Amino acid sequence: MHDIGRTSPLDALVRDVTGIQTLVVASTDGFALAQAGPQGHVADRLAAMTSSMLGLASALGRELHFGELDTLILDAADGKVLMLAIPGKQPRLLMTACDHRCVIGNVLWHAKQCVRALADSLN
Repeated sequence: MHDIGRTSPLDALVRDVTGIQTLVVASTDGFALAQAGPQGHVADRLAAMTSSMLGLASALGRELHFGELDTLILDAADGKVLMLAIPGKQPRLLMTACDHRCVIGNVLWHAKQCVRALADSLN
């Protein structure tokens, strides 16, 4: 995995949001660039799935004339997954997985702050 480093925006997101299980920054073609969080998931697999999911969501958004994709939220019985686009010259993706303790609005707000910080630092 190419490492863009455990940047402070990722560390801050893990620190500030209760219930974060893992974070993965991915390229749009599905390669893991960075990972953070207490659970050791397979970053490469999560990056590939995130890229595929956001690709499908983008196609759906275009079909419905909703404009550019920003965020995709998956809500399951025992947790939630947020996938956000990181804008820039080389767009990237942020996948945030959290357990049942998370409050989705809190996770979304902090994840968007993280995306802004990552976009500023990567571009």
